[in-house]
Amino acid sequence: MAEDYARELNIKFNDYQQLNELDSVAFTGLVYFDKSKPLGELLALADTGVSVAQTQKSNSWYSQTDINILTDNSANFGSQNWRQEIDSVLDGGRISLLVQPIQPSGRNNRVYGEILARFLNANGDMLPTATFIAMAEKLDKIIQVDRLIIETAIKEITSKNMLESSYGINISARSINDEHFMIWLERKLLREPGAAPRLVFEISELGLQQNIKTAKRLVDMLHRVGSRVTVERFGVGLTSFKFFRDLTPDFIKMDSSYTRDIDDDKNNQYFLRLMVDLAHRLGINVLAESVESQEEKHTLEKLFIDGCQGYYVGKPTKL
Repeated sequence: MAEDYARELNIKFNDYQQLNELDSVAFTGLVYFDKSKPLGELLALADTGVSVAQTQKSNSWYSQTDINILTDNSANFGSQNWRQEIDSVLDGGRISLLVQPIQPSGRNNRVYGEILARFLNANGDMLPTATFIAMAEKLDKIIQVDRLIIETAIKEITSKNMLESSYGINISARSINDEHFMIWLERKLLREPGAAPRLVFEISELGLQQNIKTAKRLVDMLHRVGSRVTVERFGVGLTSFKFFRDLTPDFIKMDSSYTRDIDDDKNNQYFLRLMVDLAHRLGINVLAESVESQEEKHTLEKLFIDGCQGYYVGKPTKL
């Protein structure tokens, strides 16, 4: 019932946002509770729920339903504890990298595997990823987290001599709008001429929309050093294609709201077919995420999607 209520709120917030031409109205965090839970702990959990929602679409909601999260001390942290935990991960470089494949639809399609980071506490236990990222955003630590992921990924790819394949790495909107990070990234990639052409940097559509000039500079810089760019969660902001013609990314990855149950959704099929046609005319490859069934994959291939990613195609495995 609570989640149904959150969905209703989301619809009302979206309507209000459009009516008043706002960027966003409100984010919602839900938390399961019983009377034995102290209030401070519940508020800390609700706070992390809101923080996770803020890393998603405008007006999103997030529910802390995972019972493991409720028994896991890390989730009950307030901001101060999270600050120490994130600093500890950064200082110790305690991350583990997984890779999830993107399967090409045709033999000639050049795709890649997406690198996913998992963060470990001092005991080597995994911290809840969505909450870790959300709190790193909130506490202004996300740029350092991005740097750690990029450095670790390049080190592993080169030391294990995995330069035959290509790898996607996510960058946050905060990082691409940070001058020092941009300078650091360009220098890092110039010093790694073997790895740079094997990297595809994934940035959300909303992140790129925040500052068009910065987005263009980022894409130009990455292309200059031989790397490629994916605009992920595409279709949420419905950016004009003029923006993409000017930006020239290599891939767009459709948001999961368009690909989920695509075999049953004629409207999304029509929209996707249109997107693929326009993107291909601009020389951009189109990828689909969250592909969870044979029917979805088959429908997407009929729509000429260039590659599919999801648990049906392949689960994340250790890099």
